[in-house]
Amino acid sequence: MPASAHTGEKGTGEVSRRKFVPSLRSILYALAFFLAFALTVTELGLVSQQLHKYGNQYTNYASMEYKNALGLLLAAVIMSLLFTLFHFQLGPGQAAFIAFILAVFFGTGAGVVFQTTPFKGTSCGRPASAYPEKWQPYAHECSKIVSIQAVAWTLWGLYIFIMIGSLMYKLGIRIKPTPGGFYSV
Repeated sequence: MPASAHTGEKGTGEVSRRKFVPSLRSILYALAFFLAFALTVTELGLVSQQLHKYGNQYTNYASMEYKNALGLLLAAVIMSLLFTLFHFQLGPGQAAFIAFILAVFFGTGAGVVFQTTPFKGTSCGRPASAYPEKWQPYAHECSKIVSIQAVAWTLWGLYIFIMIGSLMYKLGIRIKPTPGGFYSV
């Protein structure tokens, strides 16, 4: 068998068999994509529950912005699921670009939910009358809406991490040890 068949070079007809090499970087990437998948599935459940419960009519929601934010988050969740399932087929540049797009989607969705709803993390124990009138019928959804926002912000941060890590790998940026006497006398 030619040497090129063992190394997986192109043009030999053999598929390159990539091995998982345990290192800090590979373990962090595996952990990041596992967390992204788990959080994406969580966000999918929360967003789809809200969309299923209140339907497609704007009159069923307290604000049009909130309904549109749910639609944006649903699109981001679908794209995120595809990305986390097939990221190993992409190069680091493509992964960085898609992670940037997903960070924008999740950050925008979380920001719109934060701005348009009166529900904050510590306000869910208040009575319905403490909220603006148009949000009072949705007071029982407070914990779900806060969870949608929290998971979206977490995915935003995680995709920023994945984007920076992919760019560092793509550009060859390495952390180098400090020379022996640089900081010492």
